[in-house]
Amino acid sequence: MIKLVLYSTLCVVLIFYHFETLGNPRLEVLGEGVISIYSREVVTSPLITSVTNIGFGFIYTTCATNANELRAKFNVIDGESIALTHSACPHEILRQLGHTMVSYQRGGGLFTIYAYSSRGRDFIRQDGNRINMQIAVRDGRVTVGWPVILGSY
Repeated sequence: MIKLVLYSTLCVVLIFYHFETLGNPRLEVLGEGVISIYSREVVTSPLITSVTNIGFGFIYTTCATNANELRAKFNVIDGESIALTHSACPHEILRQLGHTMVSYQRGGGLFTIYAYSSRGRDFIRQDGNRINMQIAVRDGRVTVGWPVILGSY
């Protein structure tokens, strides 16, 4: 009986762990930077360093070390981005987050990669392809977002 209870508990834990890992990426794993959370909800917290009203929702910013604590304040998050404080290789970011490049664009000093992973819950369509990650590099500054970056980069 005890073995059955322990086995059942382990199965439930693994199921919930699996569902959590299938979610959208936690961008703070990429390192230090400014995290922006996109949501239609109105949230207040001392962790928020700025709020931008974008008409159809808000962009809330905080430092990467506060990301998990701030995320817990939301019921629904529509997207996130991180402006990294260090330079990073876009292909290494894709590998680290488990995404595959779908397309890229170069021009005007900006290099942008659009990528997809079936592990993410959210995606948009671009030219008929699913994407749920955007990486933008300008002047050595790297910004990563899901499903795309909102705001400036």
